[in-house]
Amino acid sequence: MTTDTETADESSGRPIPGEAEVVLLLAMKAWAPAPRGAGAAQAATRVLERLELSWAARLLRLADELDREPGSGPIERATARERLRQAHRAEAHVTTERIHPTWWARGLAQESPSVRRAVVSAAPESIRARIQSELLLDNDDLRSERPADRQVLEWAGALWTERLVGGEPDRPDDPPVIAAMTGGSLRRAYRICRRAGQIKLALAGELSAPWTRSIAAAGRPELTAVARHDARAVAPSAKLPTRRRPARIGLLTFARLLAECEPFRVRWALQHWPYPSAKLTRSLIPPAAKRSEVVIQAESQILSLAVLDVPRG
Repeated sequence: MTTDTETADESSGRPIPGEAEVVLLLAMKAWAPAPRGAGAAQAATRVLERLELSWAARLLRLADELDREPGSGPIERATARERLRQAHRAEAHVTTERIHPTWWARGLAQESPSVRRAVVSAAPESIRARIQSELLLDNDDLRSERPADRQVLEWAGALWTERLVGGEPDRPDDPPVIAAMTGGSLRRAYRICRRAGQIKLALAGELSAPWTRSIAAAGRPELTAVARHDARAVAPSAKLPTRRRPARIGLLTFARLLAECEPFRVRWALQHWPYPSAKLTRSLIPPAAKRSEVVIQAESQILSLAVLDVPRG
């Protein structure tokens, strides 16, 4: 069983440290007593003793990994505090320009008309019209009878985002699936998803095109097995037109790979997609008991092929 801040690493049988664990460890280092003899170690031990044994062991392993990061030595108190400041600034600030308008609509749905009016009026011009459409607001709806208090407007603009997630816009350590979802336009992310589905259909023998022949010929047994399974699972139907089937199959690739990512970062990435698509993707993420390292490796290769085949832009 894993907590909300971690995912399971099937190959090693232990959870992958999450953002909360990194922050806790940095906090222990940041506010540890000045290193005098065994004082700092004793303080850390007292904290770890309050945790469940396996969690404490994970933190000790993570501390060792952080201290061994390339180009750095053991993390000192000043360094830990600065990293905490950076993490807080990134997570406390929601980059609203990168949030899909459907998430704005979801976040504002339960707010009062005055708050919706104030927030939408201050939205970036590039997405304001789409947000208005989502909330069924016209330009007249955004006009108020009298000027609002500036401080109240600032509060409304800051507090409504509590349903959203902040984070660093681009992190070099993001897994490939996160980068595929957020590293370009929404159109490119869709094309990658669709191409992953087409690759699976080629491996399953259901799609024949010049560009698929080399993929089908080089497909290893595990790739072919995953592809055939998904092709059977997502069969054509009245509710799923044939033209949408590849993207729906490719979505399984994204969902399985997201299961191996840090949950907080997954939520941040999903905000880049329309809320209905994000909700569907979350429903497809397999539980820990059904995850397989063989499947993850196969999906990683399929995603790599799809990304290489879809140009940027």
